[in-house]
Amino acid sequence: MRIMLLVSCLLALVTGAASPRQDTTVHPTPELPDKVSQQFEANLRAAEDRYQSEPTADNLIWVGRRLAYLGRYQDAIDMFTRGIEEYPDDARFLRHRGHRHITTRQFDRAVDDLARAARMETGKSDRVEPDGLPNAQGIPTSTLHTNIYYHLGLAHFLQADYSNALLAWLACLEASRNPDMEAATRYWIYLTQMRLGY
Repeated sequence: MRIMLLVSCLLALVTGAASPRQDTTVHPTPELPDKVSQQFEANLRAAEDRYQSEPTADNLIWVGRRLAYLGRYQDAIDMFTRGIEEYPDDARFLRHRGHRHITTRQFDRAVDDLARAARMETGKSDRVEPDGLPNAQGIPTSTLHTNIYYHLGLAHFLQADYSNALLAWLACLEASRNPDMEAATRYWIYLTQMRLGY
């Protein structure tokens, strides 16, 4: 269910794009219910405190993720950029920054980051990525590799580069290890093949 909600949100992004051009305008912060906003703010403060007491790559990533959940996308991008500088061999920072470049409609930058992350992860073992917004079962459904290729496919799709989008989603499908991720990826493969006239 969570994956299908994500797909619906991404479809809204796609259908809302009149053209594949880059849009670097400032995007408004999402309106969150007070209770949700307060919880997200508390989560951010906790993540910042953890990073201050233990400045690790994992803790830095969570500060960036928590910023993004509050709609502070440029702050999140800045945090992931810092991570790229401090941990140049950790593809997770490129994966997360690429994701937020998509959110801010900087698709060329997203492709650059995500393609670089994919190259860095070639031949490496995949690993589960913890969910910031867990599903009802509390079971993560995506991995570093599926997140890289899924978002790379989306960035290409939003540029109307359907051939490369298809290649990315086929790589994502190959890395998928559960029905949720496989269903979401197959859906985008279908949409892309329709655009390509298959």
